[in-house]
Amino acid sequence: MRDKEERRELYSNYKEETDRLYRTRVNRRLKYIALSVIGIAILLLFATIFLHDSISWTTMMFMRGCAGVCAIVFVILVAILVYRVNSAYIRGN
Repeated sequence: MRDKEERRELYSNYKEETDRLYRTRVNRRLKYIALSVIGIAILLLFATIFLHDSISWTTMMFMRGCAGVCAIVFVILVAILVYRVNSAYIRGN
């Protein structure tokens, strides 16, 4: 039972510390950039759905390609954000 409480306390400390690190100015800015990039990707995909009949095939493929690139950029930005927070947490310990 005591082991469970210790693990819960360790997780609580980890959660508080990482939340503090995620709220730093640079990491918050990186998070908002990542959210805006994925928002652009979603808008491009919705535009291809709703404008399917009125745009040419090449334009639609170009828009889908841009949405894919935005999705890749989003994954890279989130990976950078998670790496920054976890490396700062490990260096702090």
